[in-house]
Amino acid sequence: MYIYELLTENGTIDREGLLNVVAFIFALFVALILHEIAHGLAALWCGDNTAKRMGRLSLNPVKHFDLMGLLMMFLVGFGWAKPVPINPYNFKKRRFGCIAVSVAGVLTNFLLAFLFVLPFVAIANALPTMNIELYSTKYYILYLLIRICSYTASINISFGLFNILFLYPLDGYRLLSCFVSENNGFMRFIRRYSFYIMIGLILIGNISFLAPYSPLDWYIGTVGGSMLNAFQKFWGLFW
Repeated sequence: MYIYELLTENGTIDREGLLNVVAFIFALFVALILHEIAHGLAALWCGDNTAKRMGRLSLNPVKHFDLMGLLMMFLVGFGWAKPVPINPYNFKKRRFGCIAVSVAGVLTNFLLAFLFVLPFVAIANALPTMNIELYSTKYYILYLLIRICSYTASINISFGLFNILFLYPLDGYRLLSCFVSENNGFMRFIRRYSFYIMIGLILIGNISFLAPYSPLDWYIGTVGGSMLNAFQKFWGLFW
């Protein structure tokens, strides 16, 4: 279980492990909630107020979390939220609106990751000059801040990359459907089997003897790692 791994990162359940869980939950809420709100706001700006009428522009996590997606996040570190309802027939420009809504959530995740890397880099560069006593209050505060920044950056990158996959009902599928017919064989196949493909990809990465061959872990690790490294190098230019 992913939460248990966070709790026992040092081999046993300790204060750092508890702070890991707090930071993870904060990062998860930020990534999922703001991703969904971004979809709703993009739809609203393009002329459709369906998400607003159904209360999906709220910061209340209950409005956005899907039970299975939330459980998967806690169990294996990957999950999803409830898709934001939209009515493309309300868009002032239908294709533009569909594209804008499709990319809004992913771009928001990448922007959040970019912004949260800033305090991470700032704290990391300031640490050598700080006189911090091990296991003091200041130590735990800084530990929590660092974990919040690192988890929020990494989870947002992972969530953004996961959502641009061409799997239904992820944003990648929605974006692709703006350019090709949803009635062709490929799109019908994707709609029918995406759930099983997603579960399979997630489970492969969590089965010990299959994990080294996980395409999802390779994709997130390679692309996400490159993005995170680029963000760190950018903010590092200011120190």
